Order: sequence, then structure tokens, then C-alpha cells
Amino acid sequence: MVIANGDAPSVELLREIGEASDVVYCADGGLRHALDAGIMPDAVIGDLDSVTEDLRSRAPGVKFHEDRDIDTTDLQKAIHYGRAQGVDAIDIVAAGGGRADHHLANLSVLTLYGRQLRIRIIDDLFEISLVDGEATVDAPAGTVVSLVAMGECTGVTTTGMRWDLVDYPLRFSPYGVHNEIAMRPARVSVATGDLLLFRGRFVERHR
Repeated sequence: MVIANGDAPSVELLREIGEASDVVYCADGGLRHALDAGIMPDAVIGDLDSVTEDLRSRAPGVKFHEDRDIDTTDLQKAIHYGRAQGVDAIDIVAAGGGRADHHLANLSVLTLYGRQLRIRIIDDLFEISLVDGEATVDAPAGTVVSLVAMGECTGVTTTGMRWDLVDYPLRFSPYGVHNEIAMRPARVSVATGDLLLFRGRFVERHR
């Protein structure tokens, strides 16, 4: 798990994902979210400009890896660090909220790394991932699903959704937002382009 420095999700979610993770890394100031949830990370990575002396004092024995590369964000630095340690699957939390530009930039890491490793951004409402060719959504009927094209996508096809698409072109727009599972498992495929799948952690059936 990588804990970013955006708005913190619930403590329950942080602990749930942390307990299921082999290692926990913090991207710079994400250390505060970890410590506030009672999680001691394995390492803190970034330019460390958000890590105060108070935070350091609360994290005895934690490794701090300073990386001042100005061309990458702290979240990217944490991902690169994990990959160098042999990590092949990363769940990212606390990547949303706050500044809209930071939120969108954090979503872009799914398109940058989603074909190289299993990577998800998770908050209390959604699990977000890149559709690498095809994805399966095995969730109860009524589970909310949104598809957001990061640019231009072609050949988007879904099955098992309330409103299915067949070989449909999608572009960066509101189209594709707030569908729902009609029959499990549902499936999503895309021929070309970067398509983000927002799998809801809640059920909201349309009437």
C-alpha cells in the first residue's frame, strides 16, 4: 500500500488495506495519515518537504528515502521505490480531495503504470483502476460503475451493466459516469486508449 498526501480516507479503510498489504509506503506527508491511523510504515519516500520533525519523532525506526527529482511527484517516487523493491501490485489511498490539479495528476498514475503492474486508487467510495484490454467486475447488482476516458478511447464494450455499450467510442467527458451492475460478473473491454474503471464500494439502484 502507498499512502499519499491527499485527503485521508476513513481510518477503517486505511487499516483494512494496510492489514492486507505486505508493505506500507508513505508518499511524503502521507506519513501523517498513517500515524494517525496507528499504522507504522516500512518507508517514507519523496522530497520530504512535508515531513516535520514531529512526524519523524513519531516514526522511530522508519526508513526515510529522500528523492528530490523535480520531474516526478512524491506519489510517483513512492511507486518507483516500490517497483525497485520488487512490488508488483500497489493499492494507493489518500490520493484524492484537496486541489483538483493534484487529484487529476494522481489519477494519471493509473495510465502511466497500469499496464506494468496491478495498481488501484482506493477511497471510501470507489476502487479505481485502468482497463488493460478487459476487466471483470464481480459485484452485487446495483453496484455503481463509472467509465472515464482519459483522452480518446475506441471499442468500449460492456456486458452485465444496466446500460451496456457495444464497440463505443468514448472521450474525456461525463458520458460513462454512473452506470450500475445488472448481472454479475459484469465485464468491460476497450480496444484502444486509457479507460479508467471506477468500481463503487456501494450499491445505489436506479428506479
